[in-house]
Amino acid sequence: MKYKKFFHRGLLVNSIWAALYVGCSFAEDFNNSLLVGNSANMDWNNKAIVMTPGEYDFDVYINDDWKGKYSFIVENDNEGTLKIKTSDARLLDIRELEPVFDREQGEYINVDKILHGGSRSLKPGEMRVNLEVPQAYVTRTERNWVSPEKWDTGINGAYTNYNLSYYNFRGKTAGYTDSDNVYLSLNSGLNLLGWHLIDNSSYSRSSSGESGKWRNSTRYLERPFAAINAIVRLGDAYTSSEYFDSIRFRGLTVNKSQQMLPDSQRVYMPVVSGVATSAAVVRVLQDGNVIYQITVPPGPFAIRDLMPTGSRNELHVEVKNSGGQVETFIVPFSSMPGMLRPGSSDYRFNMGEVNMRNSKDNSKFVQYSYTYGVNNYTSLFAGLTLNNDYRSWLLGSTVSLPYVGSFSGSVEQARYQLPDADKQSGEKYSISWSKYFETKTNVTLASYYYRTEDYASFSDYIATRENLEQYGYLSTTRNSKQAFSASVSQTLPRDFGKLTLTGYWRDYWNNQRSNRQYNLTYSNNYKDVTYSLSLRRTEYTQSYYDTDYDGDQVSNLRKNKSADESVYFSVTIPMSIFDTHASVSSRTTIEKGKYASSDVSLSGEMKDVSYSMVLTNDNDAKSRSADLYASWDNSYSSLSAGMTEATDYRQLSLGASGNILVWPSGVLTSGSTGRNFVIIDAPGLNNAVVNGNTAVRTNSKGQALSTSAVAYRQNHYRLDPDGTQDSSVDLLGNIEYIAPYEGSITYLKYKTDTRKTFTLNIMRPGNDPLPFGAAVMDEHENPLGYVSQGSQVYLKADTLPKVLKVNISSKKHKQYCAVQAPAENSLNICR
Repeated sequence: MKYKKFFHRGLLVNSIWAALYVGCSFAEDFNNSLLVGNSANMDWNNKAIVMTPGEYDFDVYINDDWKGKYSFIVENDNEGTLKIKTSDARLLDIRELEPVFDREQGEYINVDKILHGGSRSLKPGEMRVNLEVPQAYVTRTERNWVSPEKWDTGINGAYTNYNLSYYNFRGKTAGYTDSDNVYLSLNSGLNLLGWHLIDNSSYSRSSSGESGKWRNSTRYLERPFAAINAIVRLGDAYTSSEYFDSIRFRGLTVNKSQQMLPDSQRVYMPVVSGVATSAAVVRVLQDGNVIYQITVPPGPFAIRDLMPTGSRNELHVEVKNSGGQVETFIVPFSSMPGMLRPGSSDYRFNMGEVNMRNSKDNSKFVQYSYTYGVNNYTSLFAGLTLNNDYRSWLLGSTVSLPYVGSFSGSVEQARYQLPDADKQSGEKYSISWSKYFETKTNVTLASYYYRTEDYASFSDYIATRENLEQYGYLSTTRNSKQAFSASVSQTLPRDFGKLTLTGYWRDYWNNQRSNRQYNLTYSNNYKDVTYSLSLRRTEYTQSYYDTDYDGDQVSNLRKNKSADESVYFSVTIPMSIFDTHASVSSRTTIEKGKYASSDVSLSGEMKDVSYSMVLTNDNDAKSRSADLYASWDNSYSSLSAGMTEATDYRQLSLGASGNILVWPSGVLTSGSTGRNFVIIDAPGLNNAVVNGNTAVRTNSKGQALSTSAVAYRQNHYRLDPDGTQDSSVDLLGNIEYIAPYEGSITYLKYKTDTRKTFTLNIMRPGNDPLPFGAAVMDEHENPLGYVSQGSQVYLKADTLPKVLKVNISSKKHKQYCAVQAPAENSLNICR
């Protein structure tokens, strides 16, 4: 009972503290009639109680939209004036401020003068400034979009994402070889002054013959440049292009970063334009649903900020003029790779020398590709690869047509010269189609290419030339003739499920080989139970020449054909175990008309632990097995373990993955991996949960590491102090925001009060109680706490001061009383 009384009193004092704390907020008018006794005579409406004057960094919100973190000057005058740098005020998306800037020539400007009659409020406890501005004076921006001037370049530091796995295999019968395997991959980086040195390497060792060996995949210096919306890389990397094969090289890369752009410029959507004959309401519908509506004045209009809904059906536009006249028209929408918004562009530039693993070739080359969105219907792209002995060019276009869908076509010509051979040339022709039909038939992407016999991509050319120089034969990769792939899905009526058909085939020149693959899947659900049935057929054709008894090749060309047919059936039933989500699944496989295998599994999650148990029967191998697997995610690492016990073998696996980051204040760890790091620092707040993820908690210093920030966008980080081990630490504002550069290490500092809590009984002479709510200070008048019920005082300080002052001022007289050498376990008199 005594604990409950203390707890409720603590809550009451904290509430008063939040309302009146002189270091945290502007005072508001208070109705004294709510109180009785001495408390009613207190001066609760002291306008001089304001935030300590000085310069602070606040998060700025305009009409509840975050605009970034800016520096303000707080002045301690009767108005509680707030000032912001004039240069920063220009970045706040408030329109028509030039007349104000012309009048105010100083480095700082009063915030009230840029609000167009709006209002502002300050929340010091959250380090937040709210600005309310009439909507007509606010430039419309996309949600989560942050001006490039407010992107955070981050701090210096080093990190490594690691993935370590170990497998142990032991056979129980003849024919199996015991083996151990260790694999470690490290994706590491060093961030210094805005530059990022990145290294991706791996180590593998196997007892079956592969000795331990380190291999480097990429190692380069990188920096994002907002001025050109691009990322510059220098070092060992892979070329990146939507139109050319990727190749490992050493040199310079300049790639436009679509991620730096607002979503309305980065993701393809058509611009809806038209003319309103009067004030009109424009509605954009897709699949019968209104996805956008706006009121426009008479004259031309253009809607440029549409965002995808997930559907790929055409847009129907209605323009309802004030006279009742309605105009309707269709805007095609069926996107595919390479489609850009009208007026937007993309480019990739690579220059350097070939640096392929296990290759001595170091040919120098330049490669460039460019894409431009011409209008709603057309995007154009082109590319070029130049080398002393190899040149290729590419031209293409993506076109979106009403009722027909989107088409993409390109032609590429390659000219090259191999050692001791004449110059050769070849072409590659490609076409793709994508369309969503009203019948809910979705052709996700159907693509086809045809290569002439002498066509070779740049990577084909390098491999062919090296094979000729070292081994004296041509590689077969350049002899691919044609390939076709398609994916079509059909939603059946009346909840009868969905059919998906995918197909792929490829042929090679000179009848060398070909393969075909077809897959038909039916999926549906009954209540919460999901099930699917898949039919798959794979065909192989391999050509070869007969040989005589002496091993000499003869002219008879033979073809070896084979085909595999499989049927897969699976069902998943969700369930609950100890109030946690779980599911039971079963899969059965039939191959070539015969039962092949089946399994049944139980999987689920319990807090930060994931688990699965699988029983398998392999009829072909005459083997049965039981498999157990579990993983645990925490703030230090993600750990996993698995064991398989089968009729003829036993296997054990162990794994660990996560991130280790070194920064000027120490070392932090995380169980997740990533590249956009945010260091969360709430001094003294131990075991607080970050963004509701119980696997990410603050350590004993109050620090935590997040690896999943979205670059160039607003990211919010919320701390939940529930469960913190030191309840005396107060978190003053639990949400912070940041917009980081890609690959950066950014730092978020939270305000905490780590002072100790003291409880004292203080009375006035004659055992008269102190006024409820009276402020308690040290001898230098620094605020420490307030008087609660029954003249009990709660205060926070690093150590108990030698002198306490209590403000017992009335409306007419300013008065203090003091306590000398206060003590917690005795009655103190305030004189």
